[in-house]
Amino acid sequence: MTMYRMRQREFIAALIGAVLELRQAMLDLARRHRDTLFAAHTHTQPAQPTTIAHYLLGVIEQLERDVTRLRAAFASTNRSPLGSCAITGTGFPIDRQVTSDLLGFDAPTGNTYGSIATVDYLLESVSATGVMLAGLGRVIQDLLLWCTQEFGYLRLAEGLVQGSSIMPQKRNPVALEHARAIASKALGQGAAIVTTVHNTPFGDIVDTEDDLQPLVAAMFQDALRAVALVAASMRGAELDVAKLESRAAEGGTTLTELADHLVRDRKIAFSTAYAIAAKFLRIRREQPDTPAGTALARASADLPGGPVQYQDEEIARITSPRHFVEVRRTPGGPAPAETTRAIALSHDVLDRDRTWLDQTYEALRDADARRRQRSQML
Repeated sequence: MTMYRMRQREFIAALIGAVLELRQAMLDLARRHRDTLFAAHTHTQPAQPTTIAHYLLGVIEQLERDVTRLRAAFASTNRSPLGSCAITGTGFPIDRQVTSDLLGFDAPTGNTYGSIATVDYLLESVSATGVMLAGLGRVIQDLLLWCTQEFGYLRLAEGLVQGSSIMPQKRNPVALEHARAIASKALGQGAAIVTTVHNTPFGDIVDTEDDLQPLVAAMFQDALRAVALVAASMRGAELDVAKLESRAAEGGTTLTELADHLVRDRKIAFSTAYAIAAKFLRIRREQPDTPAGTALARASADLPGGPVQYQDEEIARITSPRHFVEVRRTPGGPAPAETTRAIALSHDVLDRDRTWLDQTYEALRDADARRRQRSQML
């Protein structure tokens, strides 16, 4: 049980390190694209304009929470069961604190029965890894969609794509495809781990030992491979800024701001403003030559105070994707000033997590050195 925990803490620390590298790659990309507009999708349909930085920060914050969960799992794992013996401890005068320190654990485990029987520390790290992989898989789906010729938003570096044996034009984004497959495989292995220990006796049993540990090792290895592949893809990624921005306003994505503007400027109830904006879009689609000001006046003709009168240029400004993003300065919003602040905060979190990881590895190295020194004295 001591050896399992020692090996597992190595797996968790390595995975945390890989996630930190992915966060760094995404932060670098977000910094370069604070002003890059694109159409965010909801329910797989164009919804509202935002920025690439805004999207990436949402992913980065998710990965920050993943590291919080993995660090908690590390803490649960990094307790020494050595000295619990078969299950009831021993009558010999051993010092569990000394062996715990020399093996780099934070402290000994408590109850000797539970030290041998429990498997919750393992399931905690498996679950934290599964949550991370499930979230990352959703992002991979987006990135693969962005790589399609139909979208054309994202271009991976040459070493991360693959050609076709018969179609010379192909640039298949296989690095992300491999990441998706490997992450799914790791998720399946995690489910198998939980299933293997489910409904087993609370005691010393083979189900949680030799037959299970290779599956644990494989799950962590595949999780690390998936994260590393996505990080490599992000480091060499190129985004088509012009194409992203050209589509940011397609499909009426800025109509929410038109309705909001009517609420702020004309004190109209949002439900009424919403209906006017929807009717405005319908008129413009059915009669594309109708000037924007005329369309808005017709759409608002039934207002008690008379139709809304705006110049075409004013409507163009209100419904521009850039204006849409700029006015959304809510904490966590897409305005460049806000994403700049958020990027700085995420860098601070990344630095703290890196410091924790460096200190963790240093503590393990120190324990190893003290153990070797003490063994030479015997």
